[in-house]
Amino acid sequence: MTVKKSHLLLLLKMALTASLLIFIVRTVDMHDVWARIIEINPLWLLLAIVLVAVGYALCGLRWAWISHGLGIEVSRRRKIRLYFLGMFASLFLPSTIGGDVVRGILLARGEGRAGIGVTAAASVILDRVNGLYALVLVLTICMAMVTVPASGWWSWLALVSAMWITMPLLPRFTAWLPAKLERLKSLPLRDPLFRQMWWKSMPVSFVFQLIIIQAHVLLGMAVGLHMAWPEYAVMVGLVAVMAMLPISLNGFGVREAGYVGFAAYFGGDQAAAAAMAALWVIVLALSSLPGLYVLWRMGGRQQIEASMQQP
Repeated sequence: MTVKKSHLLLLLKMALTASLLIFIVRTVDMHDVWARIIEINPLWLLLAIVLVAVGYALCGLRWAWISHGLGIEVSRRRKIRLYFLGMFASLFLPSTIGGDVVRGILLARGEGRAGIGVTAAASVILDRVNGLYALVLVLTICMAMVTVPASGWWSWLALVSAMWITMPLLPRFTAWLPAKLERLKSLPLRDPLFRQMWWKSMPVSFVFQLIIIQAHVLLGMAVGLHMAWPEYAVMVGLVAVMAMLPISLNGFGVREAGYVGFAAYFGGDQAAAAAMAALWVIVLALSSLPGLYVLWRMGGRQQIEASMQQP
């Protein structure tokens, strides 16, 4: 019996996630981790949850602007709801129903929106790219404030410079796409409206990154992870970049190992970093709960899956 490629990839992701989590359990004093978690002031956790939920709403607004720039006329309220649904799906629904896939497909569904599947998918990708550019900007500023190896710093600057130099040229690259990707050439990436929405979205992405960092700082304060704000920013930013790689289950394992490793590099307590990582999972789960309400309003998981399978 042959094993499907998708199943093999899933097994590899599960293996890496499990291996990293086991490594953390064996490396860090878990009794210390648990003691720090149960002794936290719940107010810090609540503030972090509220911050992240507000950040998700801002991201929904950013996606609405980028979609509008691509010519998709859907209410901002619906796009924000779909964004929360996507975040909830990423954490709680089966891996076959990815959060970005959910919001992209559902955005393309509805009266008057036939034939916009490619545009809807592009809106999701460009939304992520916009956020990535803001993340890189925050990381670069904060890396200049902390001690990092010279080789790593100059390599990072070269990468960042290449990203920002090529960004204005990206719309021109669509002209070189093969004929089978003809529909991508029709995306209005050079239109003034899209450019306006793109740059309008950038400050929102920047604020979102600051929110995520500050939420980590609150959790770190709650468990005794004493680090400077720029050090938190570098840790959170680089871990976010690593978690984007499709090598684990939704970033689990990679994220936790990254927090512990970078905290140790900056002289922080590893047990505190592990406790913060555990609390961050709770924050992600609770801040995405508005997506559960959206899921219920849309008829539940089976209705969502049926909608996604419609031609």
